[in-house]
Amino acid sequence: MLVALLPAGAAAADTCDESFGVRLKCWSTLAKDGIVSVTLDDEVPFDAKDPARGVTERTLRDNRENLVVEVPAGAKTGGGGTALLLLAGTAWVAEDATIDELPDAARDDLAKLSLCGGTAPDDLEKLCDKVAAGPIKGKDLIEAADGAYRPPKSYPGSTDGESSFPDPLLIIVSALLVVLLAAFVLVIRRSSRAADHALASTGGGTIPTANSRAADEKTTHLRVEPAPRYGRRVGNVPGPARSAVVRTELHPQGYVELGRVLYRAVWAEPGRPPPAPGQLVDVTDARERDSDVLYAFPPTSGRHAKGTRT
Repeated sequence: MLVALLPAGAAAADTCDESFGVRLKCWSTLAKDGIVSVTLDDEVPFDAKDPARGVTERTLRDNRENLVVEVPAGAKTGGGGTALLLLAGTAWVAEDATIDELPDAARDDLAKLSLCGGTAPDDLEKLCDKVAAGPIKGKDLIEAADGAYRPPKSYPGSTDGESSFPDPLLIIVSALLVVLLAAFVLVIRRSSRAADHALASTGGGTIPTANSRAADEKTTHLRVEPAPRYGRRVGNVPGPARSAVVRTELHPQGYVELGRVLYRAVWAEPGRPPPAPGQLVDVTDARERDSDVLYAFPPTSGRHAKGTRT
């Protein structure tokens, strides 16, 4: 029961917790293989002296659809975090977060990647000008980005932005109830055996056998509740898997984001609870030829990066 209540964890990954250059290299390497989720809950300074940053920034730009950046409430990005936001393909920004000024060296790097300056799309060019002028709030960034950046609560089906994982107190209380129930059943069985033995030793009659007891008493059958099912069983994975981000709860159907597009998906692991919005899954096409619903599975071990704390 405890195993069933625990959430399905994301695949283990490198923490990328060092200098800006090391973080960029770590994130770019992971982005080649799958979705990388980075949470900017601390400031990330920009290192203008790192000679290798241009190569890693280009790798992130080429795989920006796999880079998901979140700026939580009250956080400050730092110059490096602001540059990372402009490199990301998907970003969730809290309205009261602080987006720090984009350093000149970072702006020059992004201009070479056509993410700033005259070669960039109009919306990115205006956004670069705005963040290069000085620190702004997340609300101003969302308004200036024209849909490219969204608050964490804006994806479909979200109500409070909180995780759907079980509360730790609920897990503890459930475990205690299981232990108490097992102890109660054990006490009843031992009391019944002790009463039979006392009756026989005092000459009160013969000890009723299991067959005679069954004939004289009505048998009460305990109703065993079936194990909870969280989704639809589909057997073997029907095709090659792709990485996607859960955007609504999968119980059993919901939405996942793949290449910045939302798709309907069904959770295909009935024996395990589906991951919460914002977590990673592997998705495959359905076996039905005309079906537009994807099958979602737990992420393959070692394939994805856990939400990185910087």
